[in-house]
Amino acid sequence: MSAREWILGIVTLTIALYGLLFFMVSARLPEWRVIRAEQEDLRTAIAESRALVEERGDWEAAMAERQNLMPVFPQGQRMDLHWLSVIESVASRHELQILRHEPGEERHEGPIYELPVFVRQWEGTIDALVRFLFDIEREGAMLDVRYLHVRPRDRTIRHGRIDIYCAYRRES
Repeated sequence: MSAREWILGIVTLTIALYGLLFFMVSARLPEWRVIRAEQEDLRTAIAESRALVEERGDWEAAMAERQNLMPVFPQGQRMDLHWLSVIESVASRHELQILRHEPGEERHEGPIYELPVFVRQWEGTIDALVRFLFDIEREGAMLDVRYLHVRPRDRTIRHGRIDIYCAYRRES
């Protein structure tokens, strides 16, 4: 073989190897982009988590302040009856009729307990609803409206659904 044939063979082999390399890389390129995006998302999540950890003292101070606003109840007391009576008294004070309600399951996270009350059906005027919601929110850290659905029944009367979450502490 002549020198020219050797050079052509090496150039052909080099081009073939680069072509094979390009084919293999181009097949993996979408996967690498997805992995790169996931890495960036994870870096962002880690940075956010670190920021929250650095703010732990502020969160603990806010939690201590809010805990003092929450009522403390003895262990074993049925909280669904207490919170249902509170919600019904606020509703009757503003002429909002609660036609159907049911308590959810009590959950606790650390020292804080939470009981959802699902008002499945209520009826009243918009003014009554607004006053009811204002009084519920005025209760502070104890009662939180997380879902509200309002439908018209006629010109003045409305009806719908409300989910209210009640927060409290238990005696240790």
